[in-house]
Amino acid sequence: MAGFLRTIAASAPKRVFLSFADEDIARVGLLCGQAKKQNCGLEFSECSPKVAYDSVAAERLRQQLRDQIRHTAVTVCLIGATTHASKWVDWEIRESIRKGNRLVGVRLDRGALSHRIPSPLLFHPAPILDWDIADIVRAIG
Repeated sequence: MAGFLRTIAASAPKRVFLSFADEDIARVGLLCGQAKKQNCGLEFSECSPKVAYDSVAAERLRQQLRDQIRHTAVTVCLIGATTHASKWVDWEIRESIRKGNRLVGVRLDRGALSHRIPSPLLFHPAPILDWDIADIVRAIG
């Protein structure tokens, strides 16, 4: 019986929270599609906040995001041209650190060193990768 339970646990998908700027939502779909095509056993959780960070409705959304982050082991931050300026991305990364998630940064444009890295990723050990699904899957573990 114990061997059977180990097999089920080993085949369960690894849950990953995706943090990204709103304008990069199309890339989220691309990443999820590539991972599914590779059959790499990852399950992604994400939310594109449609409310202002400082609004009254924001606290309800933060609670939903906390719940999503709590059920993941890794947070992947997709780094585009404006990601560093997103208050939501900053909060999601800090919440992920507080929860104990491992972090991985992924540059949306290969070699785009001009895309500034969100500050929480700079102050917490996190690999910063160019977009390559095999490298991303390896970094997630």
